[in-house]
Order: sequence, then C-alpha cells, then structure tokens
Amino acid sequence: MSEPGEARQKRRDQRIQLEVEVIVRTDSAFLLPGRTHDISESGMSAILPVELGEGQEVELQIRFAKATVNTRAIVRHRNVYRHGFEFEQPLPGIFSNDVIADGT
Repeated sequence: MSEPGEARQKRRDQRIQLEVEVIVRTDSAFLLPGRTHDISESGMSAILPVELGEGQEVELQIRFAKATVNTRAIVRHRNVYRHGFEFEQPLPGIFSNDVIADGT
C-alpha cells in the first residue's frame, strides 16, 4: 500500500517548488497577477485572485529571476484559487540553465 499523496507525486516531469510572479492573460484580455507554487517542464500550479474554469486557455508570463517566459497553457485543475496549468508546449531545459537561478 502506498503512502497518502504518493500517487499525486507520480508525474511525467520533475516538479520543483518555486514561488515567482506570474501574470495570466485570459481570452477576455483580463490580466491577473498571481504567484507560482511549483513548476515542471510541462506545467505549473499557481495561486490567483479569481477562479478560472477548467479547460480554459490562457497566456502565462512567468517572471523568473533572470528571464521572463511567455507561454500558452490550459487550466487542467482548480481547487478554489489554486490552479494547475498544462503548458501547450513544454519548456525544455528550464531547470538546466540559469532561467530560474536565484528564484528558489
């Protein structure tokens, strides 16, 4: 038998906890400020001031310590104000270069 929460950690990509600023642009052109909670090459979770709908497509502007990354994503999960996003295109090499350095 597995420990509680163990199944939730089985992901296709390594995920790290990281709290940086993110701006979410909805199809309605609303700009929503938020904070990331964790991130991987294929997605991230973030806390936002409003609830977005699952399946909603958004544009993310993630402000790392040494670079800002813009990408499109889909809301895959939501628990009140915490949202799980899947990037439309993975962000390969995000952990192997200096993009997130000094932001952890």
